[in-house]
Parts: sequence; C-alpha cells; structure tokens
Amino acid sequence: MLPFFLVFVGITLFVNGVSLRAAHLAHTSQEFNPRDVGVVNIFTGLMGMVLLSIAVARSTITDESLAPTAYMGLFVLTYFWLGINSFTGASGRAFGWFSLLVPFVGIPVGIQTFMQADSGFMVWLGFSWFAWSILWFMFFLLMALDKPIGRITGTTTAWQGVLTAFMPAILHFWEVI
Repeated sequence: MLPFFLVFVGITLFVNGVSLRAAHLAHTSQEFNPRDVGVVNIFTGLMGMVLLSIAVARSTITDESLAPTAYMGLFVLTYFWLGINSFTGASGRAFGWFSLLVPFVGIPVGIQTFMQADSGFMVWLGFSWFAWSILWFMFFLLMALDKPIGRITGTTTAWQGVLTAFMPAILHFWEVI
C-alpha cells in the first residue's frame, strides 16, 4: 500500500513545490491558481484517508501496529489541510505550527526505519523520513514564522516529491529496489 500512496505523494509534493516556487518569483505570470493545486491535494488526501481506513480495519484483524498508519496520517492531514486552504484562502499559519511538530515524529521514524531496513526501498524510506522532516521544518519557518524562504522551500518540495516519493515507489514497482 505504501508505494502506491507514495506515487501520489510524489506528484502532490511536486505540484505543491512548483506552485510555491512560482508564487515567490518576481514574475507573477508563472503563478498557479490555488484551486488547481488544491484539487491534487484533496485527491491525495482522500486517497490517503481510504488507505488509512483500510489499514485501521486490517489492524483490528491482524493486530498489526498502527504506528505506520499514524505516520501516513501526517501526510493525509497535510494534504487535506493544504487543499482546504487553497479553496478558503486561509493563511496556513496553523499548518506552519503543525509542521514544527512533525519532525519530532519523522526523525525517530527515519532512525527506526534504518535500523529495521531489509531492502533498498526501506533504506531509501529512512533517508526520505529525514528529508521530509527537514521539509516540514521549512514549512514551519515559511508559514508560521514568515521567513523569506518561499523559493527554496518550493524547489525543495518539488525535488523531494520526485526523489523521496515518486521515484522510490516506481522503482519498487519495477523491483529495482
């Protein structure tokens, strides 16, 4: 289930990153309509919600840990939140403060993933958790503290979409990692 969701996480991060970078460039003709970006966020959030529901239901039968499901929930909440903000025009400041707490989950998850890695995909996932933690912290700086890092945050978001989610998922499907 995770690689399937990561395909859409990667696409969504990429679109969010490109649109965020464009919004912070001097040329306003490159800006995206926030509602266009909101659609991909809400779609990925809804898909994640369905997958979370399946994982929770399955865990009641198999006694699987809900920890990975909770970690996935960080992404699901992120995409719903950003998607809704795209339609309401909310400032995103509260999302920025949410983003401060996520690295306190992401960094230990990255360490644990490395310690338990039994495949190339899991090693890549460990690196990805560290990268995502940095990204969420950048969103804290940008959205909660109004630091002028929109262009670099947008660029980082787009690249992370490709390198930490989309590509590892595709390579996993192709049985390369």
